Amino acid sequence: MKILLVMNKTLWRSSPDGNVSVPRIDLGFWNVYVPLMSLGHEVLLYDTINPVEPDFDKLLETFKPDLIWCCMTGNRNITPFEPWESIARETESGRTKTFNWFCDDTWRFDKWSNQACRAFNVCSTPEPSYIKKYKDIGYDNIILGAWHASTEICPIPPQGVQKSIPISFCGAPNVHRQQMMFHLKQQGIEMVYFYGCSTEDMMLTHGASKIGLNFSRNMSDGTGKTQMKARMFEIPAAQTFLLTEYTPNLEQFFNIGTEIDCFHDAVTLADKVKYYLNNETKINEMAIAGHKRFLKQHESRVRLTSVLEQINKL
Repeated sequence: MKILLVMNKTLWRSSPDGNVSVPRIDLGFWNVYVPLMSLGHEVLLYDTINPVEPDFDKLLETFKPDLIWCCMTGNRNITPFEPWESIARETESGRTKTFNWFCDDTWRFDKWSNQACRAFNVCSTPEPSYIKKYKDIGYDNIILGAWHASTEICPIPPQGVQKSIPISFCGAPNVHRQQMMFHLKQQGIEMVYFYGCSTEDMMLTHGASKIGLNFSRNMSDGTGKTQMKARMFEIPAAQTFLLTEYTPNLEQFFNIGTEIDCFHDAVTLADKVKYYLNNETKINEMAIAGHKRFLKQHESRVRLTSVLEQINKL
């Protein structure tokens, strides 16, 4: 299949010391572009931050894709070259099927996704409960995309990586996460924390950890709703035990208690960290079980194949 990818290749992120912003290869490149190429599709990436050919319509007429696969942000300050008018026109014409991968519906649906979806033939959401929300507003061509991770960047198993880090978290700081980590420190639990590292270094950190933490609350709209996060799949991809803050419908993706485990507050987080660090056999068993589940259902090539099949049916 000929697929025109419309997404940002890089994203500006703060350096680990927080002093400067640096461009990092973003997850869409590693978890969508590379796996689609690996699956044998002919893929052309239109970078919505810095496109090689800024004229999207010219690219469209030259490449003549079977599918336009987008991950649009609606934020011109971040992605100034998003071709909204061209995409909407192509959708309306029926010449080429258009698809958008939404990422943050728990805090963007009411103010953005519920309108932006109408520019595309098909859309996906990472949240199982939001399928009904789309259908309630009359948008029926909605599928469950769900997060995933690529073994192209995380070999199976991680080669030459020793589990030398007891517990780690890789991600941006927010008030909730800082409170959680401060509570762990008060309980005498020291953890490795990385922010601003590359995707490659992030996956190496996951792979070197005995426990990989995920905090699910997003503070972008001030409500602190929990949501599905990519880390929930990146950590098992590295054959590391995932201990995650619970979010609704997580059971659809992993068996809680045998493949991963969850916490609901700072107290249960600290209690479970102490328990598992004293039971490394249990850590290893769950890391292996979670990794097997990941390979079966959540590896990028598996997930993208499923998404393409669903798109083609609509």
